Amino acid sequence: MKEEHIQSAAVAAWVRAFNAHEVERLVSLYREDATLADSGMPAPRRGHEEIRQWFLWRFRSTPTITYQPVDVFEEGSSQVRVRWLAEGNGPRFCGARPFRVEGESCFQLQEGFIARQEGVYNHVSVLHQIIPPLRIVPTAVAGALYLLYIRLHRIS
Repeated sequence: MKEEHIQSAAVAAWVRAFNAHEVERLVSLYREDATLADSGMPAPRRGHEEIRQWFLWRFRSTPTITYQPVDVFEEGSSQVRVRWLAEGNGPRFCGARPFRVEGESCFQLQEGFIARQEGVYNHVSVLHQIIPPLRIVPTAVAGALYLLYIRLHRIS
């Protein structure tokens, strides 16, 4: 499914900006007081600056990531749920191995801007794909290593 099939202008623009890695364009789609939450984050991001820093880190750490909508459920003009497939290559220091993960994002809209976005996906599955030795450690250990990585890169 292409973003032009998404009726919400803000969400369609978000998909285009994400796939082009246009951080400032992404940030401009959020309300000043917006919240961005993601199952791969240690804590939600609030406001433009925290959201900007998250996307800067995301595109630095996964420079080929793309987001392909699979199904879109528009619930009036204020909520859009997108089932998606993300794929790309992991960080270079991990060998830039490819990853592919399915997930879902819920966009809550106010006055044409994203007020809240929540994304859910199995980030440990991504870790297992880009760092194969993590497949043999317990999921909790892989998750803890991911959180440590985020904190070391001052993303928390």
